[in-house]
Amino acid sequence: MAKNYEAHVESNGANWYSVYCNEEFPFGVFGEGATIEEAERDFLAVFNEMRANYKVRTGNDVEATFTFVKDMSAVLQECKEFISFAYLSQLTGISKAMLSQYACGTRRPKPAQRERIVGGIHQIGQTCMQVGVC
Repeated sequence: MAKNYEAHVESNGANWYSVYCNEEFPFGVFGEGATIEEAERDFLAVFNEMRANYKVRTGNDVEATFTFVKDMSAVLQECKEFISFAYLSQLTGISKAMLSQYACGTRRPKPAQRERIVGGIHQIGQTCMQVGVC
């Protein structure tokens, strides 16, 4: 049975995403793309190609499944198309400048800030879900 690993999705702040896994495989694996979905697909394609090459070379197989986990830079880059940092700043009490730094990956939020950001995004989502159609 294949073991499940976490694959981390990050953004470079310039609309480019990277995926990597901290686990040590007998080969390198890394994905990237212009969207999160593209980066995840690239990561899986690279893993499967490297896995096949490794099996041909050694006769050994490396079975794995992956759960993709977005870091805050990826979350904020993905959300900024739909949510203004000004509004998210009002909800969370975190400055727009700091949110931008988190989105670009130049700074990483502490767990308490991460929870406030996620809570603010959820609050916006809940508000949108309450919109009725007339």
